[in-house]
Amino acid sequence: MENNPQVIRSVQRAIDVLRSFGVGKEALTLTEISNETGLAKSTTTRILATLEENNFLEKDLASGKYNLGVQLYFLGHAAGRSIGLKDVSKDIMIRLRDQLGETVNLYIMEGEYRICIQQFESLKSVKHMIQVGQQLPLTVGASGKVLLAYQANDFIEKMMDNQHMVKSKTALKEELNTIVKNKYGESIEEREVGTSAAASPIFGIEGNLIGVLSVSGPAQRFNPQEIDNLQSILVDAAMGVSANMGYQV
Repeated sequence: MENNPQVIRSVQRAIDVLRSFGVGKEALTLTEISNETGLAKSTTTRILATLEENNFLEKDLASGKYNLGVQLYFLGHAAGRSIGLKDVSKDIMIRLRDQLGETVNLYIMEGEYRICIQQFESLKSVKHMIQVGQQLPLTVGASGKVLLAYQANDFIEKMMDNQHMVKSKTALKEELNTIVKNKYGESIEEREVGTSAAASPIFGIEGNLIGVLSVSGPAQRFNPQEIDNLQSILVDAAMGVSANMGYQV
């Protein structure tokens, strides 16, 4: 694999280190990892330090052994949610894109941010696009606000203190309450000048928020407040995805 010119050697070695863990090998010493990967101990030590610094590995000081870290749990949890969610939402997202003529996005929360995990672009030459996997704030933009609206109050307060705001705290809190009431949120040139969006929550089998379905486009063409039945169209689509995920609509 290292003969592939597009493979970054250092990244591949870090992956090899992570792959040395498994069933029956949940905790490993430096020597064991070095033997598993075939890497020199000096190289292994540097990789382990980097992975530990970023919470991909944890070191037990008493035993000197390494265990997989919490960051891998978070990524695995997000991957488990997103894979199923992407599959069941695909057809609905395509129909919504064709119906509204604008880009349709699927978002989930990742820590204190939202990320787009699936996107179906508008077929028009001028369109709004989000980079899949990009971290975006929760305090601005339709999708961010919908995700934020269903979080605990202390988390909401923390995000309002730490992330970019275009409204006062009072105004945003009122909007978040309205979003929960209507299962719908919108934004006009909030996060990015020249773009607008509308969004609706997706729920899982236990009634918990698991994602957001949104539609976005250039503000000069796409104004959520001027599109007939946009709210009902988007909420119905999001509830369709929710039903596919086992939610009792």
